[in-house]
Amino acid sequence: MGLLAVCGRVYDPASGIRGEELRLVLDTREGVVRELREPLGGCGVGGPGAVVLPGLVDMHVHLRGLGLSYKEDEASGTRAAARGGVTLVADMPNTVPRLDTREALLEKLERLRRDAVVEALVYAAVPRDPRRLGELLSLPGVAGLKVYPRDLGERWPAVEEALGREGLLVVLHPELPEAERGDPEDPWARNGLRGCHWEAAAVETVAGALAGARLHVTHASCPSTVEAAKRSGATVDVTPHHLFMEAPRRGGCLHRVNPPLRGAAERTGLLKLLLEGAVDAVASDHAPHTPREKSGDPLACPPGIAWLEAWPHVLSCLVASGALDWMEYARLASTGPASLLGARRCLSPGCPASVTVLEPAYGRIGAPVESKARLVPYFMWRKCTETLATIVRGRVVYAAGPPRRM
Repeated sequence: MGLLAVCGRVYDPASGIRGEELRLVLDTREGVVRELREPLGGCGVGGPGAVVLPGLVDMHVHLRGLGLSYKEDEASGTRAAARGGVTLVADMPNTVPRLDTREALLEKLERLRRDAVVEALVYAAVPRDPRRLGELLSLPGVAGLKVYPRDLGERWPAVEEALGREGLLVVLHPELPEAERGDPEDPWARNGLRGCHWEAAAVETVAGALAGARLHVTHASCPSTVEAAKRSGATVDVTPHHLFMEAPRRGGCLHRVNPPLRGAAERTGLLKLLLEGAVDAVASDHAPHTPREKSGDPLACPPGIAWLEAWPHVLSCLVASGALDWMEYARLASTGPASLLGARRCLSPGCPASVTVLEPAYGRIGAPVESKARLVPYFMWRKCTETLATIVRGRVVYAAGPPRRM
């Protein structure tokens, strides 16, 4: 039996362990947690002061790959995730080709099986023939369905019938098509034209059309979107950029995202709801582009920010400031999104040995190392932790130093 001991202050919402100094023994062959002991030495990873969490989960990423591998691929994207402490990602289907056919999904799943260094799931897109939706959603590794409000229409009755299976996860991009018209480059103008009202209206429209599925609203950028999701019985996630990033007064590629960045009032309201427990998960919406694309013509600039290596260390500053505790951090970044995806993240004996070990570290974020997307708008932002180790099913996929075996 191969064993690896992980030591530090353990936080696990599933078992209620809150900051106890423990020694977590992992079975590296079976990929499960064997036991929790008092920290009597012999630690392979971590030590006094380290923070040991159930493996972090990011339920909204764009790993690109396939025809967009020049932007990012399954290997570089999941290495970036591992460096950030993320043990599981869920990949969006707006790839080239779109993941709306069995053939495209099988190719994508095979690439992930071959190249990913962390666990990875994918979402399917609504197929041109909704009658084929069932065969897409039944493929192992497909976490659910990604929808836009524009998917409603003459195809929707057939889609709704396919969604009638209890428990299916449907992830909504909450902007009505009208919001995309006359989309200028200037972030402040985009904030007005793609306003908060479009998000709330999208949630209410799609929630009213669904029956039987679990609706999840992703990258909510406004407090009203979170409130609309809760009124509709949906779950909701927010992104680091919508929580912390201010739209610049003038245009620029680096800050261009969909939905757009909001003003101080919206960011403050969104943060307040997160701190009050109204948000179910934090997700990065990691959306990589080449440096040339993100430094090119502002009028043809693709939206997106590459986050996977950095967002856990930005979010941890809420803990450092006393606004969050580590248990709530673990719920937002690990157990909450894992539960939505049907995955298991916990640190009791028998749990999957997927663990994130962080170390408090105050400094500045550099450029991405593993991701192909090297231009980011948070360069030299404050960070409050570093990743000591990322462990997936007992396998160390990232370590700041070599782990020591028992």
